[in-house]
Amino acid sequence: MYIINPTRKHSYSRPLNIFLDTHNSEIKELANTIFKKYFNAEENVIIKKHLEVLILDLYIAWNTDPKLEIVIHMSPNSYTKVRRYNQLNINEIMIDVVTLLINHELIIGHEGLENNKKITYVCASLTLENYFKKIKVSVFDINQYQELIILKDNAKKDIDYEDNSKTKDIRKVLEQYNEILRKTFIDIPFLEKSYLEYKGKKYNVNQHSKLVRKIFSNGSFDKGGKFYGGWWQRIGEKQREKILMDDRETIEIDYKSLHPVLAYAKKGIDFWKRTNTTKYSYFNDSYDVSISGIKDKEDSRAVVKLLFLTALNTNSEKECFNKFRDQWDYELHSYKGLFSDIFLQELLDTIRDRHYQIDDLFCSGIGLDLQKLDNEIIEYIVSDFTERNLPILCNNDSFIIWKEQLDLLVNNMHTAIKWVIGGIVENSQIQTNQFNILAFKDDILRNIDKSIPDQNYSDSIIKSSISSDRCVGYIERWNNHKIYFYEKYDHFKQ
Repeated sequence: MYIINPTRKHSYSRPLNIFLDTHNSEIKELANTIFKKYFNAEENVIIKKHLEVLILDLYIAWNTDPKLEIVIHMSPNSYTKVRRYNQLNINEIMIDVVTLLINHELIIGHEGLENNKKITYVCASLTLENYFKKIKVSVFDINQYQELIILKDNAKKDIDYEDNSKTKDIRKVLEQYNEILRKTFIDIPFLEKSYLEYKGKKYNVNQHSKLVRKIFSNGSFDKGGKFYGGWWQRIGEKQREKILMDDRETIEIDYKSLHPVLAYAKKGIDFWKRTNTTKYSYFNDSYDVSISGIKDKEDSRAVVKLLFLTALNTNSEKECFNKFRDQWDYELHSYKGLFSDIFLQELLDTIRDRHYQIDDLFCSGIGLDLQKLDNEIIEYIVSDFTERNLPILCNNDSFIIWKEQLDLLVNNMHTAIKWVIGGIVENSQIQTNQFNILAFKDDILRNIDKSIPDQNYSDSIIKSSISSDRCVGYIERWNNHKIYFYEKYDHFKQ
């Protein structure tokens, strides 16, 4: 039955996963039983396929947390007609299937709106939960058949494309990479349930929230190419510190001022050789710009960084200022009412003055070109780890790896940025001092002393420990993972 409650918040929900399939006989038999009992229709393969996809996703949601809701689009044109992005051909028939299950009280529905289009939040009713409790299905038996390379037009809509040697090569790496992630247990040891709360929302931390794709923009494979997906991209830095992969500790490292470095490279300028070449005597940090009205140094730097990067990714100052205000995290840092157009204009002028050699790149839309370089660097590193059959997680410009792989990652990061920039960066310090181009997270810096020039940073980082106690829920998930992928872990024991 429908429950209409416009005041209810549905922050713990996710879209219907239309890419699910399984060879498990028990859940297929359950879908067949429900079809025969509640659908007044002849044997219909298409309707049964829609029902099976819905049952699979409801089972995953229920297995994660019975309170997790699934968002169903109730408008026919919300289902893509591009077969590449809808390989199971799930369409508006889903609306009728959902409505029928609600009417028979197999699922509970809450009506809502999203972008002025009708949606329904659904979850399993007690009746469907009882069906679920009678079957033995592992979430590992439920597969996802989803296109890994997405091309969007200028309106950010998914569009079709012809495969070529480039897309085939990218897809091959992505398939191998996602297979490594599928077989790797990626979790946080303090989570009793397989979800994580962050900024008032809950994010699934499970087998079906690890898929990574590449998304290209403006109808061109020369624009964008970001690695997108994976629950670790949706949570905070402090929470990522706790991530374990196959129950082993990890570290997170990213590039320091990567987009400023790439912007200067676009102008043929070596960023690291330009210290003291501006009208300022001190230039170690691209975002070290004073701001009136903000005394906290970390907050000040965060403001400058966001405005700097937003200016590189927009086409006008008006668009830049509006996007800045939309993206600023007012929950983490307040300053409400401070970021007027006048305030941001003055700050942007100061940034332009500081970075006068790339002044013309601000608000020019150069960001997509820089993102392409950025993503080529990430692709280089991910490809190398994938070839070595090693897990690595991407989060914008940062990488999460096993601590023992630190030297490999650092070498890859050095090589990748030189390769992508094309020989512009030739500063020998890059090879002798990691801190010139790498930004280690605070939890790592606590364990090393940068003032000692010959210190072996790798050894001290590997020896450090931020291990946490493993809760019962985590241990159970880890054991289930090892049981299903026993061949992998038996191989490690040998």
